[in-house]
Amino acid sequence: MKLNRWTAVAAAFGILAAAEASAQRGAVRGKLIDEQGNPLEGIACKIELEGGGGRTSTVVTKKDGSFVKAGLQSGNYVVTCEKDGYRPLPLAAPVTAFDQIDLGTKTMYPLAPGELSEKDHARATELLAKFNMSSSSDDHQATLNSLLELEKMMPESSEVHYNIASTYEKMEETDKALEYYQKTAELKPDFYDAWLGIAGIQGKRKSWPEAAAAMKKAIDLKAADPIAVFTYAVYADNSGDTPAAEAAYRKTLELDPNRALAHYQLGVIEAGKGQNDAAIAHFEKFLELAPTDPQAESAKRAIETLKQNKTQG
Repeated sequence: MKLNRWTAVAAAFGILAAAEASAQRGAVRGKLIDEQGNPLEGIACKIELEGGGGRTSTVVTKKDGSFVKAGLQSGNYVVTCEKDGYRPLPLAAPVTAFDQIDLGTKTMYPLAPGELSEKDHARATELLAKFNMSSSSDDHQATLNSLLELEKMMPESSEVHYNIASTYEKMEETDKALEYYQKTAELKPDFYDAWLGIAGIQGKRKSWPEAAAAMKKAIDLKAADPIAVFTYAVYADNSGDTPAAEAAYRKTLELDPNRALAHYQLGVIEAGKGQNDAAIAHFEKFLELAPTDPQAESAKRAIETLKQNKTQG
């Protein structure tokens, strides 16, 4: 199509108007580096007006870590640079026409161990909600699925590992439960319930030395728990460590004088040492506290035998 003189003039004015409008826009530039001062290439930086509104644009850093975005209308912008494994970096950029805002060189810092990105934090919150719902309804597989995904996001969380262990134990997968209880204790050596979990599984397996060692770790953390101290005494007793067992049974009675089975076990130990009077006293106290216990008849026979031995002696 052939343009007449007026069409050509109008077209020329249109070109000039477009160029003038573009020239009236501003630009923003900057550079990103890591903690060591190395340029960060390929970082996506989202640029949007503060408070929303307007079109959002994205610019990606070059090999030297720099970025430039031109053609921005005047206004207060927020430039948000994000990279997996790093904390998001929001930057304020007041853009004016005919000007280029230089944000300078900015450092992006990696996430600290256990620190979640905003995206991961949102997902973790969702998973925790699912975990709470499924665990309260005893849906162990759903609980486990949520926890295993959380483990990938929070590999240093002793709480997540403990709950995985507990869930595996409820599912009777004791090998996996023991593995995760041990991971929990490695991550947090003062995690009392993790040592109880290890001791409990080893006790069920009759791995007495391992059970006693784990229970000892637990009572080192909570020496005033009579049930834990008594359980350690039983494991030590079954391991053949009679002196440790006797000391723990006596500690149990210091904490809880009415722990009947501690009296029974001390009666057995005292009888084995030839301390008949002490053995009889413990067996009699046991019968006073637990007259219907399954071990009651055994205690009565032991008392009778010990008294006969005293008479014969």
